[in-house]
Amino acid sequence: MSVAPPYRRRGFLASLGAATLAPLALGAAPAEYPVRQSPYSVSHALILIGGGARGAYEAGLIAGLAERGNIADGEILAPYGMVCGTSVGAINAWFVATGQYAELRRAWHTLAAADIIRLKSKYITLDRPHRFIGERIRAALRLAVGMFKNETGIARTQPVLDWMTQHIDPSRPLLMPMVWAVTNLTTQSPEYFYRLPPSFDPTMSAEMHRVLRFTLGDTAVIREAPDEIFLRTLLASAAIPVVFDPVPLTMADGTQGDYVDGGVASNASVAIARSVARNIHVVLVDPVSQRETYKDIIDIVMGSYDTMQRKILEGDMRSVYVESLSKRARNKLAPDARAELQSGSTDLQTFFHDLPVVDLAYIRPREPLPADLSAFEDQAKLDATFATGEADSARGFTPYGWETFRL
Repeated sequence: MSVAPPYRRRGFLASLGAATLAPLALGAAPAEYPVRQSPYSVSHALILIGGGARGAYEAGLIAGLAERGNIADGEILAPYGMVCGTSVGAINAWFVATGQYAELRRAWHTLAAADIIRLKSKYITLDRPHRFIGERIRAALRLAVGMFKNETGIARTQPVLDWMTQHIDPSRPLLMPMVWAVTNLTTQSPEYFYRLPPSFDPTMSAEMHRVLRFTLGDTAVIREAPDEIFLRTLLASAAIPVVFDPVPLTMADGTQGDYVDGGVASNASVAIARSVARNIHVVLVDPVSQRETYKDIIDIVMGSYDTMQRKILEGDMRSVYVESLSKRARNKLAPDARAELQSGSTDLQTFFHDLPVVDLAYIRPREPLPADLSAFEDQAKLDATFATGEADSARGFTPYGWETFRL
């Protein structure tokens, strides 16, 4: 795991990683899981995935949870002590981390009027059927040629950044830690940015770095996002490839890179959350099964991208479930059987010593949502999708089960 300069970043990782050794799994006998003191841990982490305009479902769910829990603006969304997001989920995560539930509602109920998805001027006629066929053909040819020469995206990023600037104030203090995923195209690797509450007091621990390296992988990079680049890191997390240009970022240590949607590498920050929380709640935006139709090349690109994200998410959640199941089974063995299982294998010893045990749950719509991935301009569909999430908040999260869960 890359250890870029800041002391505070390492301290953040240390305090988060300490929780991997501390928690007791719910329902387990205390003797099965030795308790270790940790400087920071939470009972629940909330994960908000990417999904374009379907992020309205997440926003509605958050608003519903706040209302049902009598949680006012400026108060923590109990029982969560940490929120992780990707793409539109990272934007929603900001409102959770800062306790701005009314503003979250307002932002989604006025989103269509902001017209945030705007094609670049040379492609604008592709989205205007009333234009002469000759103009549309010329625009299509420009797009085709550009994609093979110097074009990196068909839509403008500035309207999205302007909307973020209007609704997101980087100087606003957080109520809980927030982590969001991005993809570094320059290094072809996942990265995670984070923000901390003012009261957060991390401590250092070399062992905790080792634990996080175990859960995240050696290629993962975690960075603090200062005010200067905060909005652009959120923009990068939501920069869907082909649709938007990659977002160039320069870090505090001078490293530079081009960044795109975090969903390319990690649509759900399960690996981060499991290092901190005893319970992980994942908000999904698709029903168990659905059939899609595609009318043009953009639909096909988005459908392919969505399929990739779903498979990555499925793999991440199954890994967490199976690994926790394995450690629970190992801890139920008699001491001599446990020793025999691990004998002669340093890898197994590390696996069973460092592996966090978590309870995983999810919530998802029962039917396809009114808003699809790109329905940012349709306020009626956005409002209906928001209302679906708000209503679903009443039924709560479903425990992940091998037999019942299917993406």
